[in-house]
Amino acid sequence: MIRTKITIGVLIGIIGVLVMILVINLTTDNKNALERNDSILHHFNKVDVDRLNEMVQRHKNGKGDYLVLIPPIIDGGYWIHDVQSNGREVIWTIDNTRDGMSSEHGKQVYRCKRISMDETKDHYVYT
Repeated sequence: MIRTKITIGVLIGIIGVLVMILVINLTTDNKNALERNDSILHHFNKVDVDRLNEMVQRHKNGKGDYLVLIPPIIDGGYWIHDVQSNGREVIWTIDNTRDGMSSEHGKQVYRCKRISMDETKDHYVYT
C-alpha cells in the first residue's frame, strides 16, 4: 500500500515537471533560448549559462535570486537543483526523490557564503 502511494507520488511529481517544461517550451518564441528572466533552466545552453552567471553576479552584489536547474537525464529520473541566494548566503538543494534508479532517495542541502564561476576552454565551473 505504501509503495503504491510512493509510486503515485513520484509519477505525479514527474508529470508536474514535464508539464512545467511543456509550458515553458510553448510560451517561448525561440525554442533554443529561454527568456532572460526565467528561473527554470533545463536546456543548459548559452542562454541558461548567461542566466546562471547573472545569478552569480547578483549574489556578489548582495542581491537575492532563485533558480531551478533540471539537468537532462539519460537513465533514471530527474535530479532537481534549487539554487537560492539572499545576497549573503547560497542554499543549493539537490532533490533526487524523482529518480527511480537512485539507491538513496532524499535531498542534499549545501550552504555557502560565496559562489563563483571559472571558465575553461571546455566548460564552466561553478564553485
